[in-house]
Order: sequence, then structure tokens, then C-alpha cells
Amino acid sequence: MKEKQRKLCMDVLGMLIGRGCMLGMNPIGMGYFLSVYAQEPKRPLLAVCILLGMSTVMKETELVKYGLSMLVSVTVFHLAEHTGKRLTAELKYAVGAGVGAVLALTGGMFTIQYKTYIIMAILEGILIFVFARLFQAGIGYFLYHRKREGMSSEEMVSTGILIGVMAYGMPDMGLETVSAAAALSYFLVLITGYKYGPGLGAIAGAACGIALAFQGKEVVLIGILCVLGIGAGLFQETGKWWTGIAFLATGVSVGYLYADTLMEMESVKALVIGCGAFLCIPAKYVKPMSWNRSEEKDTYVRQNIQLLTKNKVQEFSDSLQQLSGSFSKFTRERQAVSYADVNEIFEDISGRFCRECDRCQSCWGDEYDFTYAAAQSLFLTARKQGYVAMEDVPENFCSQCIHAGEFVEETNYLLQKMKESLGIENRLAESRQAVAGQLHEMARMMRDFASELYEIKEVRTKLEEEMIERLKKNHIDVQKLVIMERRERRKEIHLMGRMRLGRCVTAREIAVMLGQVMGKRLKPAEQTKTVLGRELEVMVFIEDTPYKTLTGVARATKEGEEISGDNFSILSLDNGEEVLLLSDGMGSGEQANRESCLVVELLEHFLEAGFDKEAAIRMINSTYVLQSDSQSFSTIDLGSIDLYTGKIEFLKLGGAASFIKRRDGIQCIRAETFPAGMFQQIELLHQTETLSDGEFVVMVTDGILDCFEGENKEDYIAFLLEETKSINPREIADYILHKALEENQNKNLDDMTVLVAGLWEKA
Repeated sequence: MKEKQRKLCMDVLGMLIGRGCMLGMNPIGMGYFLSVYAQEPKRPLLAVCILLGMSTVMKETELVKYGLSMLVSVTVFHLAEHTGKRLTAELKYAVGAGVGAVLALTGGMFTIQYKTYIIMAILEGILIFVFARLFQAGIGYFLYHRKREGMSSEEMVSTGILIGVMAYGMPDMGLETVSAAAALSYFLVLITGYKYGPGLGAIAGAACGIALAFQGKEVVLIGILCVLGIGAGLFQETGKWWTGIAFLATGVSVGYLYADTLMEMESVKALVIGCGAFLCIPAKYVKPMSWNRSEEKDTYVRQNIQLLTKNKVQEFSDSLQQLSGSFSKFTRERQAVSYADVNEIFEDISGRFCRECDRCQSCWGDEYDFTYAAAQSLFLTARKQGYVAMEDVPENFCSQCIHAGEFVEETNYLLQKMKESLGIENRLAESRQAVAGQLHEMARMMRDFASELYEIKEVRTKLEEEMIERLKKNHIDVQKLVIMERRERRKEIHLMGRMRLGRCVTAREIAVMLGQVMGKRLKPAEQTKTVLGRELEVMVFIEDTPYKTLTGVARATKEGEEISGDNFSILSLDNGEEVLLLSDGMGSGEQANRESCLVVELLEHFLEAGFDKEAAIRMINSTYVLQSDSQSFSTIDLGSIDLYTGKIEFLKLGGAASFIKRRDGIQCIRAETFPAGMFQQIELLHQTETLSDGEFVVMVTDGILDCFEGENKEDYIAFLLEETKSINPREIADYILHKALEENQNKNLDDMTVLVAGLWEKA
């Protein structure tokens, strides 16, 4: 059934549901109006149909009350939308229920029995909200379900309640020998059980039985109709005719068991009429839904896999965080030789030199105070300056000790060994700290991944049906189409399909078709195939960015070197970010090139995998710290442009200044940080700016800045950017490099790189 037909059916059904009057009020009709309006606004025919149904069972004054309730509720909804406030479905139900309660209250405030009116008004408001919420899932399924899509438990219950309300609102139509409501009930139970299976058939039977009981029929009909609904679902595989015959036979058989209820009343005629109406419907309109148990299982898994995965990844993250904390507890560095270390040295030397000396008794017996004071003096000198010279030895001690020269020499030797041991110990501590830092960043990455995964959700909307219809018109056989929403509220369309009649179509053409339905510009995702043919393919389409970038690079290698120590990359990510990477390896030549190339490649892999930019840089820094060669340093200069918003995020670790060429001036982004690999604890420049249409980002290595004399070298680059009127990024990069070489007498004293990116709005 097409979308327009579905909406028209919902409007017409409002006439039946509008007749659902109870206790002199009609919360069912008002609840139905709110539930449909929350999902499909601007439906004046819906209100008219509901009011027409109400007019057959209620007085004119009550009709005016509910008409005003609908009008006031819609007015409140529109006012909220104009002020930019987005009302949820539940909030709309609450507003409508409140309006209905207030209008019901005003009608009885000035009567003698006003207390009863107050209670009834509050009760009506509650019932309006409850019925609106109960109808929500069933209406949503009827409006937006895809072909062969199964029902959730909530949708089954909601649909069953709708069917029961329709039976409750069925008029007698002036028939004396048969109940129109009963005939409709049998028809609805039969068609529901046959088309949707025994589960929904049982629910529809129970709901219709309750509706008939409210009309004064026997309560036992609830059980009878429930059994008939189950039977209709069980016989659906035998075909429409056999199912109808089995339904009729089951109804008659059960009637014999309850003769007073069924056989002696008009129910047999109603049963026959209901079965006859079902059999008269063409088979294509009542074809059973073809979903199976595996699809129901897939629905359950799809609803729960994100939560399960998030919890498991969160557990891994917590474990890594605890492991990181354990490493950090044992990573205390020592800056100098301690008192205990020096004392240990002197005890060792004293034991070796004094114990075998002939003057030991004299020095450490008769002259103990003097010898101890002299040793303490040497101890303080050694701890203060890290070594001991003969000039530091007291004269009396030197004349008294026959091993003074050997004593000093051995002390310095052991101090040097102690310093080397301290350096190794600190290096190990630094390595442990680096490992702890990597574990911490990995834990944070996993935690962020878990959060992002859980916030990706499927969005059911009427657009899916429109997209499928549009693709079918273009000879595309759609097996499945799902709209997903990420935490940035950007939508992705996942399509599984193939072309009919041996044709083919490009992914860009499909993106245009889907974009026209959605009202937004779409593009194929990075990994999506470029052409759809006769083979079944899965394709992903994402919202296109409103901005685009053009880039330009200019480079020069240091004189005498065959390869530059600078490396760069321009990376386009799936999330709509354009990342500019620039790294300057320490020194020049092949070794510097290897270092900077490794940094750029690692950053590319981390960012393409979806890792946080700052976490990726800290991981790379830790990797450099762990290297045995402490002289391996490289700068990291990163600029990430969000092509959805125009914001640029700068992250710098030892990089030279960057520049933004704006329409009204030049902005300089400076960083006073050390390159990657020097220290485990780093200070990372993290700054965010906003770019406008036609503005440029300029990133350079220090080889460019060093060509200019003076302290404020960045001012020269700013002047050059002000001076050039070009809007071509490549020309701007060439101009800056040319001016830098010209300033340095055309001598390349260092590797030089200029990277320029311009931002423009798409046409």
C-alpha cells in the first residue's frame, strides 16, 4: 500500500474510532488524533473524520469541546515550532491531554456537582494521554513499515488495541438479526491472524472480545475470539480459502460448547458475514507477511547488540585503565644521586681500604671524630657536585690517610657508575611511563568508540518508503534500505539492492535520487562501489558537506641532500573532516625523512580508524619515547577542517607557526612546544578556529621561517600573505617558497615545505 493510501486509511478509520464514547466522554478519539498528528502533522481531514464519528454518539456541546481541544492543541504545537522548540511525541500527548482536561473542567465548574466534573476531567486527561501512547506504535508501523518487515511486541499490542477500538466503534447499522460490530470483529480477527500470524491474531481477538463485552455481549467472547485469531494464524500456510473455512468451522464448533453465547444469538450470521467478507477480498491484498523467525531474531539482535558491545568494550577500557594506573605507580624518576647511594659508596670504599690498612685502628679508633668529620665533608662535596677532587680533601685527612689518592679515585669511579645506573633506571621509568600513557590513551579510545557505537541508531521514517519507490521507478531492486543516525544527528543510508533488466547505474546517480527524496545533498561513502549492476551489493550514502577544500603544496630540499626530511599528507575522513598533516624530521636527509614519514603514516592509520586526534598524537609521542635512540625527534603539525561547519582544529607538537588568511587580515597560530619523542609528558597546543568561505590555512616548516632574519619571523609570512592577491592555493604556496628562497639568496639551508588549503562553499 502506498503512503497516500495509508494516510487516507488512517483518516477514514478516525470515523470509527471517534465513536468510541465511554462514560459520557471520548478520550479514545482525542488520543487517536494526538497519536496520528504527532507522527503525521497537518492532517485536517483526520480531525474532520474523527469529529464526524463523534457527532453520531455525542451532543453538539461535547462535539464543540473536542473540536476546540484539537484546535488549541495544534495551535500550541505550531507556536512551539515557530519558537524553535522541538516537542517530543510524549510532550505533545501531554499538551493535548492537558487541553482536553481544562476544557472538560471549564464546562462543569459552575454546576452543583463540580467535584464530580473535576474528577472526570482529570480522568479524561489521563485517559487521553494513555490512549495516545497506546496507539503510537501501531500507527507508526502502519504508516512507515517496510515490505516483509516484522512487528515488535509493542507494535503487536498497539495494533491489537486499535483493532479492538475499531470494533467497539462499529455502529449497529439498523440490522435487527445480526450485530455489525460482531461481524466486523470476526472479519478483523480473521484477516489479522491470516496476514500477521497467530500472535497478533490472538491479541486482536482479545481486544475485539473486550470491545464486544463493553457493548453488552457475553464476556466469554473474549476467549472465543482469541482462539479464532490463533487458528487463523496457524492455518495461514494453507491459503486464504482453507483458512476461511477452518475459521468458520472452528467458530461453529466452539459455538456448540457455548450454546447460550453463540448459537442462540446472531453471532452465527455475524461469523458467516465476517468470513464471507474476508473471502471476497482479492488474495494480493491479504497476502500473509513473509517474515520468519530468523528475521525476528535479527531484529532482537539489532536492538541489543550495540548495548552488549558497548558494555564489553567499556570493560576492556576499564581494565586497560587499571593496568595503566599500575604502571604509573612504579614510574618515579630520580634527578640526582641520593644520600643513601653516596653513603653506600663510602661504606664500600671504607670497607675495602680501611679494613686492611695498618692505620685503621688509629683513624677509626683514636682519631674517630676527626676521621668521621672528614668523611662527612667528602660525602657532602660528592653529593653536591657529583665528584670529588684532591683539593676537596681536608689537608689533615690527606696527610693522615696513606690511601687518600686511591680513596678519591675509587669514589669518583663509583659515583660515575652510580650515575650511569641512575640514568638506566630513569630511562626504564620513562619507558614504563610511556607504556602507561599508551595504555591510558588506548583505554580512552575504546571508551570513546563504545560511546559512539551506542549512539548510532536506526531511524524509521516515511522517507524510507519514498526512497524505495523512487529507486524502483529507476529499475533498482531494493532488498533492504535503512536510515541510520549518528551522534552528530547526521544520517546515513544503507542500501542493499541490484539493478534489474541487466542495467547498471552509478553510485552518484543513486545518491542524487535519494537526496531528492530526503531534501539534502548526499554522496557515496568512501568504501562504496562506484557502480551498481546485476549483482547484489551493499552501498552506503552519507550527507554531503556544504564546504569543499582546494590545496596546494610547495617544497624545496636542503642543498646537498637527495630527499627532504619534511613529509606531509592531506587526508579526507568519512566524518567529513579534511586533515592537513605536516611533519619535520630532526636534521635532514634520509634519516629525517624516515622519521617524519613514520609519524605521518601512523597518524593516517590512527585517524582513518576513527581514533581521537589528540590521543593519536600522544600515542605516537610515547612510541618515540620508547625508542632506544633518544635523538629521534619529529614535529607534528595537524590542521583538521570540518567541512560541515567550517571549523578548523589545530594540534601542534613542536611545529612552526601556522596562519589563517582571512578577508580582513592574517591570524597567526603559534606553538611553544617540543617535538615528539623528547618527553613523555607533553604540552600539546590545541586551538579551534572558524573559517569562512574563501579563507585560507597556511602551514609551514621551520625551514621557511629560518630564511627570515629577526625575532618576529612570523610577521614576514603575514606580510607576504597580505601582499598576495591570488586565490589559488598552489600559487600562494609557490609565492611564499619563492620569497623565502629569495630572502636567503636562493640557498636551501634546510628542508622547506608550504602547505595551503582554501575553503569554499559548494555551489
